Amino acid sequence: MPFEFKLPDIGEGIVEGEIVRWLVKEGEHVEEDQPIVEVMTDKATVEIPSPLKGKIAKRIGDEGEVIKVGATMVVIEEKEEEGQSGVKLEPAKPRVDKPKTKLQEPRPTEAPVPAGGPVLATPAVRRLAREMGVELSQVQGSGPRGRVTREDLERFKSAPAEIRPERVKPRPASGEVETIPYRGVRKKIGERLVASKRTAPHFTYVEEVDVTELVRVRKQFQESDKGQKVRLTYLPFLMKAVVRGLKEYPLLNSTLDEEEGVIRLKKYYNIGIATDTPEGLIVPVVRDVDKKDILKLAQEVTGLSEAARAGKAKLEDLKDGTFTITSLGALGGVLATPIINYPEVAILGVHKIAQKPVVRDGQIVVRDMMNLSISL
Repeated sequence: MPFEFKLPDIGEGIVEGEIVRWLVKEGEHVEEDQPIVEVMTDKATVEIPSPLKGKIAKRIGDEGEVIKVGATMVVIEEKEEEGQSGVKLEPAKPRVDKPKTKLQEPRPTEAPVPAGGPVLATPAVRRLAREMGVELSQVQGSGPRGRVTREDLERFKSAPAEIRPERVKPRPASGEVETIPYRGVRKKIGERLVASKRTAPHFTYVEEVDVTELVRVRKQFQESDKGQKVRLTYLPFLMKAVVRGLKEYPLLNSTLDEEEGVIRLKKYYNIGIATDTPEGLIVPVVRDVDKKDILKLAQEVTGLSEAARAGKAKLEDLKDGTFTITSLGALGGVLATPIINYPEVAILGVHKIAQKPVVRDGQIVVRDMMNLSISL
């Protein structure tokens, strides 16, 4: 008996997902709860399991395509047990797994379009082109990797024949080129950064601060008995300092809701920690920073960061942030203009600590100095 399995609700506020990788083929027999497809949301990649035992009669959607929650993903021919003919099982809840960090080999249709090569377009756009009598090879695509969109077709059709834009044939490469698929986590990060820059005109302010006492306190702790067991970076101290600042300037601890036309001031302090991973920056969130001590924060920062780098971050650890810190100290540099983690309204960039000569009480002394840059 055919069973249409639809993309389930896989997280608060998630309305669509991108098919990253199919784990089964049409005609393949699957077991109940066997992963059948990886779907990327705004937060992480989830493996969607089969709700029942049977054969994959049809897959709907190609890798790289975006599908809506509630849309049919696969059609499964149920494998009926003896005495249970006609029984339809309820879909199982998706299992939320780690964000995938391994890059998949590019499919032929995902590489840049070579001169005279195939035109990238979804089945719906190809069908519309046939109905409009338009040859897709003549249309200049504006979508990812030159994909032809519905808007491209309509623009081409409405333009006078003598000025219709023609598809641009890319020049051949002069050397070896490696192609990496732009999808999954990497693509989502790019989309969110572009949306942030487009939505919030960024203003960045940089200040140099004296952290000599902070360096001393951390060193003192590292030399203690507890310091041998807990990895303490400067980040937990900075998180506590940020919370004090957010309490004094509550507008910075908020999110922007453009649809409702409101700014939501948050009365809790969940600090996101931008973490460099093989797929780009991922932001795990440390919750209720104001209620935890330095050592507890150190343990959580270490655990969340290591999980993110290993591709094991959980979906719930990547949402509900109210303010983000991005630490660039390990990379060196003097300052940066960090991009706001939209819909938050501000982000703090932390830079390297270095000893510098400064003037104190009319005397030149050596102090540990650090730059902080805040974008808002």
